Amino acid sequence: MQKKITISELNRLVRASVERAFFGGVWIVGEVRQFKIHSSGHWYFVMRDKDAQVDCVMWRGDNAQANWIPQNGIEVEAQVIPTIYEKGGRYQVMVKKILPGGKGARAIAFEILKKKLDALGLFEPSHKKALPPFPLTIGVATSRTGAAIRDILNVLRRRAPWITVILRDTKVQGESAAPDIIGAIEEFNKYGTVDLLIIGRGGGSEDDLWCFNDEGVANAIYNSQLPIISAVGHEIDFTISDFVADMRAPTPSAAAEIAVPDRNRLISRLASLLRTAATALSNRTLKMQTRLQQSTQKMAALNPAHKISELRQRIDWLYSNAHGAIFRKMESQEKQLEHLSNSLTMLSPKHILARGFSIVRKNNRVIRSNDEIEKNDAIDIEFYKGTAKAIVKE
Repeated sequence: MQKKITISELNRLVRASVERAFFGGVWIVGEVRQFKIHSSGHWYFVMRDKDAQVDCVMWRGDNAQANWIPQNGIEVEAQVIPTIYEKGGRYQVMVKKILPGGKGARAIAFEILKKKLDALGLFEPSHKKALPPFPLTIGVATSRTGAAIRDILNVLRRRAPWITVILRDTKVQGESAAPDIIGAIEEFNKYGTVDLLIIGRGGGSEDDLWCFNDEGVANAIYNSQLPIISAVGHEIDFTISDFVADMRAPTPSAAAEIAVPDRNRLISRLASLLRTAATALSNRTLKMQTRLQQSTQKMAALNPAHKISELRQRIDWLYSNAHGAIFRKMESQEKQLEHLSNSLTMLSPKHILARGFSIVRKNNRVIRSNDEIEKNDAIDIEFYKGTAKAIVKE
């Protein structure tokens, strides 16, 4: 007799079998009907096409990543995992991702996410980090077999061959690409061996580039401590990563050009700086030589020997001036003495006597009037030459 199982066990086995059969999920397209938001935050609705329909549930943790709320009657694309609601034995699908369907679905989803992240401040210029001017090690998160890494390496070899490049082979297309990109960003930040990070890939279809429009990737870029350059597709391609990154490059080659300075320009700039430095050094040297010469002259002026020499010269000059002054004074005194001598000579009694006068004395007293003598007085008479004695007769 075969083993018997309960209905609960049966439903559990069926559920496990169905979920294993569709591991990783499957994308379906249909119209939304009977859409309801439960008080728990879960979404319940029906997706249908012209021939069939299926019950859908999207748990709160998954629909929080949707960035939009579907409306009844619109077409959507959903990534689902078929399952069994064990308690009711009812077949349904668990929705993991949901996107607007039909014409422009990607564009609608892109704008919805862009507006959400912009409102959260992920695009704010104030949050963007400056790129290092002279990086020595650059991390690259892209496929090792893609054209992007070849373009980046070619540019770096030409512009800055001293740069070390660390490649983290990363999926850049398909359902598993976004988690791998997030992992690459987190690994580079964790190990901190690079100065900046380039993430991206070469050109492709909208589906090929869609992993760079993932909200998780955007948050990883925003939270990165390393500056990040986003280089996705061609110049006309824009992704959410471009808006969040610290710098957007139109192509991977352009990202490499932005990341490092050009060797030839550096050489030219260095030569210019060396010329400027040489000129400045020459001017500085000349200025210092002038100052040294001035200081030497000043020190020479303060030299005691020099001062003594100056004093000696001044003494000689003072001596010469004094000697000359004394000589001139003596000449003047001699002339004045001669003049006085001449004047005295003219006033001398001898000079007067020489003119024929004589001096009469009585008892050695000069007689100036006849009243001073009497008859028979003895008098002395002095002539210019010689003397005589006389007796007054009358």
